[in-house]
Amino acid sequence: MKRRERKHLKEDEFVSTLTKIIRFFHNWQRELKIAGFSLVAILMIIVVIRAVQVQSENRANRDLAQIMKLQAGLMAKATSSEENPAELTQLEKIAGRGKFSRLAYLYLVNYWVQRNDLAQAQAALEKFPERPKDLFYFQAKDLLGQVLTWRKEFDRALALFDSLEKEANGVYPLEAVLIHSAEALEQKGDKAQALAKYRQVQEKYPQAAFFWNVSERIRRLGG
Repeated sequence: MKRRERKHLKEDEFVSTLTKIIRFFHNWQRELKIAGFSLVAILMIIVVIRAVQVQSENRANRDLAQIMKLQAGLMAKATSSEENPAELTQLEKIAGRGKFSRLAYLYLVNYWVQRNDLAQAQAALEKFPERPKDLFYFQAKDLLGQVLTWRKEFDRALALFDSLEKEANGVYPLEAVLIHSAEALEQKGDKAQALAKYRQVQEKYPQAAFFWNVSERIRRLGG
């Protein structure tokens, strides 16, 4: 029973981690290319440390501890002129299919975002394992769609968001996908479709609409 409770606690912590990453990506997207993204690193480390507080002598936790150590070292070098630090190479080797090893991909994304290299951030997200198609998978795909939007690859981003709307039924919050799809449409210049997406969120997910300030977005588009 205790082992099961520890497992659920760690899963909850990682869900919280990735959800907060998405929120920070949204809130800081305008400053992203100028100021970097150091707050995400701090946030991720704090939340993961909380997860590790549930002690368990198994390989997964040892892998997680190694990933955290590499992440801390990598973030310390994110704003330096050093090219290809050793921690980067080691994280790339660790990144894989396991629950914790998948987290390494997101740490790599965070590093490349801080380096203002969205191409590398995109590449890391595109390597995220296709299985299992759980919450972590859908969150990584949502982040990829946002990065594609920032890189002005609107058609690819919109196709990805459309796929997420169909696939993530009950697994991932649809309101987040709708918001990010609307943002891509708005930046592409398709105001009518963007308005439709924003209104869909406003009608079906009023709490999310309040969080994302959807009413202001609709007013901005003249809706």
